[in-house]
Amino acid sequence: MTNPKILLLSLLLLAQPALAQDGDIAQRAQRVKQLADMRPRPDDLAYAINIRREYEANFSQINGADDLRAASDANLALYWQAVSSTAFYSDDGEVADAAVRVHAELERRGVADAKATERVFNVLLKAGRFDAARDFAARHTDAELPAVPHFIDSDTGDMPSAWQFSADGSKAKRIGIDLAPLQIIVVAGCHFSEDAAREITGDPMLGPVFARHARWVSLQPGGENLDALAEWNRLYPQAPMLAIHGRSEWALIPHWAMPTFAVVKDGKVIDSTRGWSSDGPEFRAQLVALLERAGLLQAGAR
Repeated sequence: MTNPKILLLSLLLLAQPALAQDGDIAQRAQRVKQLADMRPRPDDLAYAINIRREYEANFSQINGADDLRAASDANLALYWQAVSSTAFYSDDGEVADAAVRVHAELERRGVADAKATERVFNVLLKAGRFDAARDFAARHTDAELPAVPHFIDSDTGDMPSAWQFSADGSKAKRIGIDLAPLQIIVVAGCHFSEDAAREITGDPMLGPVFARHARWVSLQPGGENLDALAEWNRLYPQAPMLAIHGRSEWALIPHWAMPTFAVVKDGKVIDSTRGWSSDGPEFRAQLVALLERAGLLQAGAR
C-alpha cells in the first residue's frame, strides 16, 4: 500500500503552482528546472557547471537545516526538486551535502520515498563520499542499496583516472589511464553497450582488436549503478568496465553518449562513431570503417 505521506509529496510536486505559499521559491525552482530541461545542451561539463551555478544562485542561502525545517511541505518539495535535478548532473560536494540535508528533512516528515533515498546514495558516491555512502546505506537497509566497495585511492598525477574493480567487486583501485598511445575508449553503460560488448568480444575480427586496444569506461560510481558495474564485469570479463574517477578528468569526451567508440591518441579524440544495435549491421560497418581509418584494422578486412 502506498504511504499517504509519500503520495502527498508526489502530489505537491505535480501541483506546485497552486500550493506553493512562497512564489519566490517557486520561481527559483523553475529557473533550475528550465535549465535541467534544456535541449539541446552544451557539453556535459559546461552543462553541469551551469546548472550548479543556477542552483547556487537561487538556493545556496536557504538550504540550511533550520530553513528546511521552517519550510512548508510545498516549498520543501520544490527544494528537493531543485537539488535533486542539480545533483543528477553535478558531482559537486556542496550539492551532495545539500541533497543530504533536504532528504533528512523529507525523512523527518515521513515523505522520503525510495527513489529519493537512492538518489542521495548515488549523489554521495559521485562526490567521492564513499564512507558517507556506506554509512547512509547502513541506515537505510529497507532501500536495498548496493554494497559499497572498498575504494583504494592513489596519486595518478595529471593522467585521467578510473576505478578498476576486483573480480568479486568488493574492491576498487584508482588507476591512471595513459591516453598517449593509439587506443579505443568505449563510453559504455546502457543495454546497447551490453549488446556491443557481447557481440564485439565474440567477433573473430573485432574481438582481437578490442582485446589489444580498447578500454571500456562508464561514468563514476553513482553516475553508474554499482550493482550494474559488478554485473557487467561478471558477464563480460573480456571487456572489463572501468568507472571514471571524475567527469572533469575526461573532458576529451564532451558528451557521455552510450555507446561511443572514440579513437584516442596523445590525449585527444581523433575520430569516433556512436551507437550499436544487434539488428543494425550498419553500426558494425561504421565501427569497422573507424578502425580502418585509425590503422587498427587492415583496410578491406570486413
